[in-house]
Amino acid sequence: MIRALFLAAVLVWTIVGSNPAAARNGLATTMRAVLYEEDPSDPKGHRLEGQVTWQVEPTTDASAPSGDVTIRGNVRVPARKLRMTLFIRRNFDPALPATHTVQIAVAPGFAAGKIMVVPGLLMKSNEQAKGSPLAALSVRVDDTHFLIGMSSTPEDASNNSVLIRSKDWMDMPILYASQRRAILAVEKNGEVLPFFNTVFDH
Repeated sequence: MIRALFLAAVLVWTIVGSNPAAARNGLATTMRAVLYEEDPSDPKGHRLEGQVTWQVEPTTDASAPSGDVTIRGNVRVPARKLRMTLFIRRNFDPALPATHTVQIAVAPGFAAGKIMVVPGLLMKSNEQAKGSPLAALSVRVDDTHFLIGMSSTPEDASNNSVLIRSKDWMDMPILYASQRRAILAVEKNGEVLPFFNTVFDH
């Protein structure tokens, strides 16, 4: 039932911030991003460096209250021509059983080709640490768009909020159409904690 409601919500998907909006107070903070790719010929795989720029902008969802904001993360990994945007915001759709959503948009030209699955998100204390998964459900909208809804059960919502606000890195597991696996790790340390507190302190 929950998955059916979530899939129904995907049908009315509207990318938040499809028209660029200025960050609140003009603030934008750039941090590290790393793409780890599996390579059958190299047990160590590949580590490709990039960056993520975090900012906040007004939420464009008509159901959101006045003054609500969305966290926007623009990810770039030049070696793989990866350009990805993350939109993290509170959910105000009563038909969607999620406290927050993470919308993922991948720009054309990604050198690894199509992404088939983004199964969820994990939070970790540093780049090398093992991640702790968020309680969430992920849906593939199409080749370049994915939607992750965070569980609205009270215990899950509390745990998710603590993980997101206390950990400095976010891991995004990825499965390519080629069946190769990858992990995109993005930094979100204390410099942008106020952004995440604004969205997750409710």
